[in-house]
Amino acid sequence: MKKISLLFAFVPSLFLSSAFLQAQEADIPAGTVVRMANCKIIGDRLGFSDILQRARALEFDENEANLIFFRRPIYATPDYHQNYDFQVAQYYSSFNEMRDRRSASGNSSYGRLGVQCDPAFVVRNVPVNQGDGLEDQSLMTTRFCNTINGAGWRDVYTRLGQGAANMSGDHGITTLGQMWLPALGGPMNTSFDFVYAQVGTNGEELMQRMDVFREGYRPVNGEREQVMSCERASLWSTNRVYQRDQ
Repeated sequence: MKKISLLFAFVPSLFLSSAFLQAQEADIPAGTVVRMANCKIIGDRLGFSDILQRARALEFDENEANLIFFRRPIYATPDYHQNYDFQVAQYYSSFNEMRDRRSASGNSSYGRLGVQCDPAFVVRNVPVNQGDGLEDQSLMTTRFCNTINGAGWRDVYTRLGQGAANMSGDHGITTLGQMWLPALGGPMNTSFDFVYAQVGTNGEELMQRMDVFREGYRPVNGEREQVMSCERASLWSTNRVYQRDQ
């Protein structure tokens, strides 16, 4: 299967001074912008594989996102399984690129797929490590997380990067890590600060990573002060629909 790089790829608004933001995020990559929407299949006798096949057959023009993924929940919350069938993720290089392309493209083609989607929200996607490419279909986990012990974004980014480097050095596992920082839309008064996503080069690699943790491995010294606390993970099948030629 073809491998691709997933460096393109939620949170209450915080009214902070620009000086504070610069101090917190000085060493964090600018990242990219991801527009997401949760969708329900409404077409008769249609399954996710049908929707995915139809989406891949659409004609995409110069106003489309750089990268599009459909994410199907495997183990998510009961509410999500009851209300939605999958999530659309559209990746852009910047907010202005998203504005330009979506203004030019007009109405989305997804209505022809037999699906109905909720209003979209936008996150800033910050890659924690480079990963090792991504096959057309893989597995992904997401966890809702909060910063703790007075930690800021830079502390979390540094700790996650250290863990990814240690995992790669100790076990050769290069699972892509991402911090999703809320940017536009979505719930305004959430109980989490960010989402931590991990995407395997393929499904096997992500499961290997989970087994390494099951066997007791910890990539960061446990004696160090914790900088984040996360809820139990959800598991998704992530499927490439489209990638713009580079």
